[in-house]
Amino acid sequence: MDVAGFSPEELTARQEGRKVTVTGRREKQSAGEDGSSFQEYRELLREMLLPAGLDLEAVTCSLCSDGQLRIEAPCLALQPAEGKAISISVQAGEGATQGDTAAKEEKELGR
Repeated sequence: MDVAGFSPEELTARQEGRKVTVTGRREKQSAGEDGSSFQEYRELLREMLLPAGLDLEAVTCSLCSDGQLRIEAPCLALQPAEGKAISISVQAGEGATQGDTAAKEEKELGR
């Protein structure tokens, strides 16, 4: 996420479930050469929804030198699926496949 122009102290990241909200506030006051003053005010609000399947307890946030904010989280470990045997039944008639029909025809023709 691009947050160029904001320092780490001016940024806040908040997580609520899968939703991450990043806010930034910057106020800068400077004096002009003619004695006038100039005030700059910038505000940032970005929201994103983290993909499903992430470890939401391990979300991290880091600010890179190029102004990019990285929000990262590892994927959850998949639970090993328990295998089970599936019985194979034999059906004649309507449930026969094209291969079954071809084999039957060859048998009838004496091949």
